[in-house]
This record gives sequence, C-alpha cells and structure tokens, in this order.
Amino acid sequence: MKAKKYILAFFCVGLIILFVSCERHNTISTLILPSTPIISTVDRFALVIDPYISLRDQPGENGITVAHGRRGEIYEITGKKIIKTGHDTIPWVNLGAGWVIAKSVELYSSHDKAKNASERFN
Repeated sequence: MKAKKYILAFFCVGLIILFVSCERHNTISTLILPSTPIISTVDRFALVIDPYISLRDQPGENGITVAHGRRGEIYEITGKKIIKTGHDTIPWVNLGAGWVIAKSVELYSSHDKAKNASERFN
C-alpha cells in the first residue's frame, strides 16, 4: 500500500512537471537588423582610375557637376544605379560626394584593398 502511494505521488509530480514545462514561452517574433555596410562586403569602396572625374548630383548625363575627383582617390560607395539610354544600360556609382559613371572607377571590398591598388598611380 505504501508503494502505491509513492508511485501515485511520483506520477502526480511527473504530471505537474509535464504541464508546467509545456506552457508557452514568449519568443522573439521579429528580428530587426540595422542596415549596415558590414553585412555586405562586396564593392564597398571605389578607386578613381580616370585622371579626372566629375561627380554629379544625379546619375546620368543630365546631372550637374557638384564635385571633382582625381586618379588614385578612394571613396566609400553609398549607392548604385543603372541608367537606360536607348539600347544601352550604363551603371553609375554614388561616391557620397556625387555620382560617377562606373567605368571611371574600380570597385573593392575594403579600403585597404583599394589603397593597395592605388599605389600603382604614385
């Protein structure tokens, strides 16, 4: 009889633990990540390869020159856009100070790689 009480008590404790451990826990419903360039390491820096470039306020030939750049200068890329003119598509890169046609720069994943590449212009 005493053994039945222990078995019944053990069974009741087991059921209590089972029901308590199966209750719903709050979880993270959404995870908001900040938009940061650290996540994307592809083509973050541009090295000017043309002797002289005009940086424009908008991509395309209609943009107004707002700044200038010289061969060997390094800029952090802040945007990219493809402009369609007739049958051609022309990629443009925003260097923070303005937009430039992509063929005027070489793109690198880090500032150090761009700096090493710029040494050939010195």
